[in-house]
Amino acid sequence: MKKSIAFIVFITIIAASVGAGIDSLIRAERSAQLDVDRALSLTLQRCESGRIDADTIRVYRSLIAMDAVRDTAYLSMTVSGEGERREARLHANTGLTAWDVWRLSDQRATGALAALAALWALASMLWLRRGRQQLEGLVFIGSLCFDTANHTFSVGRRSVHFTPMQGQLMELFFHAPDHRLTHEEICNQLWPRKPNANETLYSLIRRLKPLVEENGRLHIECERGRSYRLSEN
Repeated sequence: MKKSIAFIVFITIIAASVGAGIDSLIRAERSAQLDVDRALSLTLQRCESGRIDADTIRVYRSLIAMDAVRDTAYLSMTVSGEGERREARLHANTGLTAWDVWRLSDQRATGALAALAALWALASMLWLRRGRQQLEGLVFIGSLCFDTANHTFSVGRRSVHFTPMQGQLMELFFHAPDHRLTHEEICNQLWPRKPNANETLYSLIRRLKPLVEENGRLHIECERGRSYRLSEN
């Protein structure tokens, strides 16, 4: 799993959690407002005199169904127009603070999604850390992988077997800068006591070439007759 995919999934879950929380807050606030509006409508129907007094306020609050809103709700009045066209209008207000609305809202989905995001983040960190640990000590050229700890070669999950001498030469290629080795470097490492190992080197390269081409899609190229380079096809 790539880091970008793990991050995108994490952000998606967080966004869903935030969206669920906001939606729940909006629903709670709307429900509270509908409750006080209904209570005001019933209060005005019972108020025969058309006057608003202390008893009216008590009736208004008693008709509010939500306990959390009953203690904070209040009435306000706006006056519009002038002269004979002057008109007063009552408004029902919940009087709820942001914290009150939060307590009224159902945040179970938000909490569940937040917990899921936390679990995903933890699992992703463990997975990525495990992946890094698995990649430590591995060197790749093309599709051929060299495990520096175990001195083994593989393509995917399939092991690639070389003779001991071929394996030593491949290790030299994998560790060399730009995977390039001179004749002298190879001979000094593989046959340090042999005065002239050119023929032996040519034979080793000739037998190694088809193996790396078949298993790793690699190529051993001779550069100006003085060096060899392991490269991708």
